[in-house]
Amino acid sequence: MRISLPRVGAAQSPESARPFWRRLALQLKIRAKDRAFAREVEEMRSAQPTIRERQQDLVRFYLNYENLIEILCDAASYGPTPGLEAAYRSGREWMAKNYPTMRRHVIAYLKYSAEDAQLSLERHRGSADAFEALFYAPTLSEFMEHDDGQMIGRINRTREALTRYGHHLRMLASND
Repeated sequence: MRISLPRVGAAQSPESARPFWRRLALQLKIRAKDRAFAREVEEMRSAQPTIRERQQDLVRFYLNYENLIEILCDAASYGPTPGLEAAYRSGREWMAKNYPTMRRHVIAYLKYSAEDAQLSLERHRGSADAFEALFYAPTLSEFMEHDDGQMIGRINRTREALTRYGHHLRMLASND
């Protein structure tokens, strides 16, 4: 930024010097606001997880997601045994706690289906996406009892969303 000073040696009245001081004060305020804005942007960037941290979060989420899917598939094959019920309860608790954080990232890659929302509206009076429809039921027995035959479709859509999000993160990491 360039600040123009009044000409030296010129006879100046106090009134002619006022515009200079006003401009100078305004320019200093603008500079201070620019520095404050730059600090805020830097703080926001440092508060966000890095790409590497997001990749690690995705891997951790994916492992727990796959465990839940395995439980659901086993229950579809063998029925909801006590061991599967306990595993589902644990997986459901983990997903309910951790999915909201992951949701803000994967939701852009998820293909929506009206059946997902309809199922949860009928059972629990709230809409859900395909991920949430996989763990909306409080028990595995209830999940299996109210399965609408769309579980495989939900699994495919959710896996596709996780894969696309992972690809996105790999692309971002390769650009760094």
